[in-house]
Amino acid sequence: MKTRLLVLFAGLGLAAVAAEPPATFNGATPLEWSRRLAQSEMARRGTTLNYQGTPKARWDYTTGLFSYSLLKLAAQTSDAATTTYAASLVESYLQPDGSIATYKPEEYNLDMVTSGRALQLRYEQTKDERLKIALGHLLRQLAMQPRTSEGGFWHKQRYPGQMWLDGLYMASPFLARAGNLLPEPAALDDVAKQILLVDRHTYDERSGLFYHAWDEKRAQAWADPATGHSPNFWGRAEGWYAMALVDCLDEFPPTHPEVEAINAVLRKLADGLLLHQDLASGLWWQVLDQPGRKGNYLESSASGMFVYALAKGINRGYLSREKYLPAVLRGYAGLVRDCIRTGGDGGVNLTRVCEVAGLGYTTASGRVRDGSFDYYVSEPVVENDLKGVAPFILAGLEVQRLLTQPPAPEVVRGWGDVDRILARIQVPVFPAGDFPITDFGAKPGVGATGAIGDAIAACHAAGGGRVVVPAGEWTTGAIHLLSNVNLHISAGATLRFSTAPADYPVVFTRWEGVEGMNYSPLIYAFEQENVAVTGSGTLDGQADESNWWGWNDRDHPPVRQQAARDRLLDLGERGVPVSERVLGDGGFLRPNFIQFYRCRNVLVEGVTIIRSPMWEIHPVLSQNVTVRGVKIRSHGPNNDGCDPESSRDVLIEDCVFDTGDDCIAIKSGRNNDGRRVNVPSENIVIRRCTMKDGHGGVVLGSEISGGVRNVFIEDCTMDSPNLDCALRFKSNAQRGGVLENVFMRRVQIGRVTEAVLAIDLLYEEGAKGAHPPVVRNVQLDHITSAASPRVLYIRGFAGAVIEGLRLTDSTFRGLTQPDVVEQAGTVGFVRVTFNPVRRVAQPVQPPTTP
Repeated sequence: MKTRLLVLFAGLGLAAVAAEPPATFNGATPLEWSRRLAQSEMARRGTTLNYQGTPKARWDYTTGLFSYSLLKLAAQTSDAATTTYAASLVESYLQPDGSIATYKPEEYNLDMVTSGRALQLRYEQTKDERLKIALGHLLRQLAMQPRTSEGGFWHKQRYPGQMWLDGLYMASPFLARAGNLLPEPAALDDVAKQILLVDRHTYDERSGLFYHAWDEKRAQAWADPATGHSPNFWGRAEGWYAMALVDCLDEFPPTHPEVEAINAVLRKLADGLLLHQDLASGLWWQVLDQPGRKGNYLESSASGMFVYALAKGINRGYLSREKYLPAVLRGYAGLVRDCIRTGGDGGVNLTRVCEVAGLGYTTASGRVRDGSFDYYVSEPVVENDLKGVAPFILAGLEVQRLLTQPPAPEVVRGWGDVDRILARIQVPVFPAGDFPITDFGAKPGVGATGAIGDAIAACHAAGGGRVVVPAGEWTTGAIHLLSNVNLHISAGATLRFSTAPADYPVVFTRWEGVEGMNYSPLIYAFEQENVAVTGSGTLDGQADESNWWGWNDRDHPPVRQQAARDRLLDLGERGVPVSERVLGDGGFLRPNFIQFYRCRNVLVEGVTIIRSPMWEIHPVLSQNVTVRGVKIRSHGPNNDGCDPESSRDVLIEDCVFDTGDDCIAIKSGRNNDGRRVNVPSENIVIRRCTMKDGHGGVVLGSEISGGVRNVFIEDCTMDSPNLDCALRFKSNAQRGGVLENVFMRRVQIGRVTEAVLAIDLLYEEGAKGAHPPVVRNVQLDHITSAASPRVLYIRGFAGAVIEGLRLTDSTFRGLTQPDVVEQAGTVGFVRVTFNPVRRVAQPVQPPTTP
């Protein structure tokens, strides 16, 4: 079993790649190639780049970029000599008063700002006051930088009205980092503006590429008179923009209102790069969209930049590993194979670097820089230009991380990410072949447990198919599914489940967030693949107060399940092995209806579920789960409709929930036992569902110690006088958990009894505990509510985090009570209507529902 578990958990956390990535390229790791080129370049350059190292030495972006790349390399290799060289290079320009030699701020040249990134790294290491003063000079330039009418930085004073892709790298990562160091949140707003303006004015949807520059006034000879953009797609210009995007995203919190839009720009840029990568070499062309045209060539600086941006995007979770990793590996292999030359002295050289390219004015040879194809391919091609060397070093660092470190959690910024999640969720496909339970001895009025079990075994042994429950009424005990089996409940069929505890043997399960050995769920699958429950028939748990529901009858204490519940929680807190947490007979811990435990490729579709003992549909530690077109009508205690727990890639769509507890409750384990397993629920899409009675429409918690992230809710209807909240978060300082990236849009709410959005971090045990929870990046968009007493009910406590809540383009009517907002951070409202006018009051009594 251990091996199977390791394989399963690898599947939950790692994206599949078609082939094992190589560890070396031409005999060396990416880190070794970065180190070798860096050492070769330091030996070649010596101190010539330092201030007064040569008459032409000056503060500029090439010097700063090289220094920055060396500092990043030194941080990854702990190489003190490289740190010393890089620091000496960039700091040689600083004067005793903090001014910068050769720097002319009155030129308002964005190229001069990017060297500040190396100063930022050094300041974070040393806190040298001179560095702080120098950084202030660069920030003052940006504060006074001439701008377009929309607020975009001119690339230089002498380039009026022009925004270049190059300039996005030169200024934006520096400004974004400065915004966090100061801190100055408005700096991030400005960075977002620059990125999105360039996207708006330079992106070409036809090619998927970005033009080199844009002239607001359409005055330049190179500018298209209608659009203002330049005529071609120069590789390195797009490379600067690509590097700027991934470096800036590092600085943006997930709650920033434009972070989703920036990530969307990165994705479409990355998609364009896939279209235009030369598959034979893995490299990219000097003019990106004209491969093979006479004079065009595969260029190394742009290729290094693209490899860096794509690899870093994967490492940070901004880009899909499955989609972009092959391009990164092809690109890096091409750089090493075709662009690295080892000299007779053993030194490493980078070849095929475009020396320079720009727009406007003329070259030293008198050629007009007109942005034409002929111009871009006419510029000199050289070796070891720092504009290629530094990106190659940085690319090696990111590829090394990509090959040696565990994949980062998928970073989700907003609705732009939902398509890639949905693309991974595929319903299982079963072989054609039916196994009717009547062929195995099932008869109406006679218990069919054995016949159903035999049919499942035969179906599984045959390679899979449907186990069919035909029309009629059938009775059974526990059903245990096997791989490749679809339990199909035909139209007109009702499968009734025994209420005798003896019909449910003890199995490995999770009960209210704690693992243990307890009664089997009514339908159960453990470590299986390709399993389903489908059909238009009915599953009837037959629960009522005389059997399962009576075990948790709080109106008539003592509650029979209480002793075993307390014992299981204690065993979990003390870390007793799960095999020793044996409950079952006499414990009165009710089974769930349908539970898939550590399963892959799960489908529940079409069935009606009534009278469940407890939670109805409960995928645990499972991946690729679809719940579609299910109708749930069950009003007993703790009768949640669907509870994905520590599961990944889950789609719940077109379902109807009419429940005695939460309609959908997303969970990830409770307290210490949840932290021991430590697997979040993530990538959950809920759409076109109807929520009637219940404590909450969509709820995160309360057993949420492993965290939850990336939940999307859209096009749902929630309406009932017995529905408490539309969206609810529940946790406390014992359960903890990070609950983040929750997006709800186009949800119509009729009547709820408490609030549209409730965040209760004082639930049950409250602030007593060592694990304060975090709720962040919650966005509600285009929500309408006809009769909710209040919009918000939010209660935090000191040490807990509630941050980044945003409601946009929504209307809330019938408000009768003031909102409650206690111990919370930012709550933003954009184009929101409150009727009557929203009021806030605190404190108030907590909601009465558990």
